[in-house]
Amino acid sequence: MSFCSEVKNELINIRPSVCCKPSYIYGFMLFGRSFSIKRISLQTNNENVAKEYAEIIKHTYKAQVDITVGGTVRPTYKAEVKSEADRLKILALIDFGISETVIDRSLFLRECCVPSFIRGAFLACGNINDPEKEYRAEFCVKNEALADDFNTILAEYGINLKKTIRGKVTVLYTKDSGVIEDLLTLMGDTLRTLDVMDTKIMKSVKNNINRARNCDNANISKTVEASIKQRTAIEFLQKTDRLYSLPQELLEVALLRLENPEATLKELCKISPTAISLSGINHRLKRIIEIYENEKTSH
Repeated sequence: MSFCSEVKNELINIRPSVCCKPSYIYGFMLFGRSFSIKRISLQTNNENVAKEYAEIIKHTYKAQVDITVGGTVRPTYKAEVKSEADRLKILALIDFGISETVIDRSLFLRECCVPSFIRGAFLACGNINDPEKEYRAEFCVKNEALADDFNTILAEYGINLKKTIRGKVTVLYTKDSGVIEDLLTLMGDTLRTLDVMDTKIMKSVKNNINRARNCDNANISKTVEASIKQRTAIEFLQKTDRLYSLPQELLEVALLRLENPEATLKELCKISPTAISLSGINHRLKRIIEIYENEKTSH
């Protein structure tokens, strides 16, 4: 079962209170495939969503809803009020002049009704990706005017979604994990909010580990490259009998490097017989390399 299906199944189990129920049903029907005198229907890939749609209409309006199944790759469920008399009854009980482009806020009796409305809309046209793979939540709305009106309501609750057009559908979406958490919480699915938060924390930990590992690998590579360059210079001076003519402080560091080819500069400081700082040992090794390059050029 997909993450989105799990979320929707959990949202279905949240039963709206008496005052919130009309808003929940309204969001469910308004954001379905059609909501007009000609057709009231919903199309979904989730069987439980189709059954919930049919059940609430039947229970609330005593109207018959037929569910059919189609699709070749995966099942597609269509729930539809086929009787015109039933459609007229439903629209009359809500508002006979209802529009598919403007949201009737008079149906929101209290502040708590709006989250129920949003939950119904998400069940009808929402989608959310598995946070393990990608942060993305969206509402695929049948027309732009309705999408804009809905986006205004979401923004009032701090849910700021972007808008794009996909064919004939207007898509309101976000890739922000924080916005997704807020949306899930607003709709009442706090369990999945925690899932997204946990996933984000785990991803952050893994990224930090990878960054640290990459940093360590880069530092090791730099240390190895520097050591090879230093030893090359020292061995050249040794072969050309120039090593022991170096100043005493450079000779001590040169011999220390030859004896400890894999040591870091910090480790060389610790094992040096005479006290020397990290910058001091680095400076002396650089001077040795400069002498080597000058000697190599003259040869």
